[in-house]
Amino acid sequence: MSCTLHLAMPPNILRRVREDVARLWPDTRLGMPSTHEEMNAFASRFGDGPLPSLTVTAYPQIALRLPDLARQGRLARPDPDLPPLREEYGRIGLAAPAEEARIVAVAAGVLAAETSLAPRLKDWADLCAPDFPGPVGCPPRDTPLPYLAEAVLRKAAGEGAEHLLSRLDTASNPLDINKRLGRGELKAALIIPAFARTFREGGAGMIWPASGALALPLLACLDAQAPPEAHEILAYLLSEEFQRAVVVEGVIAPVRAGVAGFAELEENGWNLFWPGWDLLFDVARTMLEAVRAGKA
Repeated sequence: MSCTLHLAMPPNILRRVREDVARLWPDTRLGMPSTHEEMNAFASRFGDGPLPSLTVTAYPQIALRLPDLARQGRLARPDPDLPPLREEYGRIGLAAPAEEARIVAVAAGVLAAETSLAPRLKDWADLCAPDFPGPVGCPPRDTPLPYLAEAVLRKAAGEGAEHLLSRLDTASNPLDINKRLGRGELKAALIIPAFARTFREGGAGMIWPASGALALPLLACLDAQAPPEAHEILAYLLSEEFQRAVVVEGVIAPVRAGVAGFAELEENGWNLFWPGWDLLFDVARTMLEAVRAGKA
């Protein structure tokens, strides 16, 4: 059986994966979607047909389908000798949603704002203040972040969240959000650290929310008929070498103990906010409905 991969990961990390997989497992067929639309479409159809040997994605539609696929015997359990999830995640209750899945990295959602507005933003609910100016940028609706942000903000601010959500600008990809915020076209943004660290035009900066950066896990799962190469590639994704690359090249949180996080994560004491799988499953259902309605 051939080894096929679906890897929905940040482009700078994918470059490393592409090079290493081509060198170490040259017969593997790599599926690396280049757009959020492709990633979302794959996640929304996951399980409707044959599964890749190994899937890695942050799209929660995958997690939603795992229990059914496991009951159908379509998933393999990862090697129990793989490195365990580091203790920082246990403290916030984050674990894989099924024994057939492994978390290989965790993306962090943070805030960024114009320099003049930064003192007003301490936590997520501060975005919802009635006098907070807009618009506020967020990645497009073929990504999980706007749906997750909506759910979290409604939980944090109740009806007060609607003031912000009515001004949520989801027209731009993360790089363009960075540029627009730097130029003053956006007043604030919900974004990942790789795009919130620096602003070429200046005038904006990253804010680590007091209740924690939103934790969005990248899940991996294996087809029940996956060849040995797929299991080896999953082990590679959890290796010290690759986990360090996740930090340095992707500004994403590692899951292997002993691998230091990126600077802002360490400076904030690994302060991450995990909203729980039940909320992620609700997000997944909303995203599926959006795809069916042609709104994602």
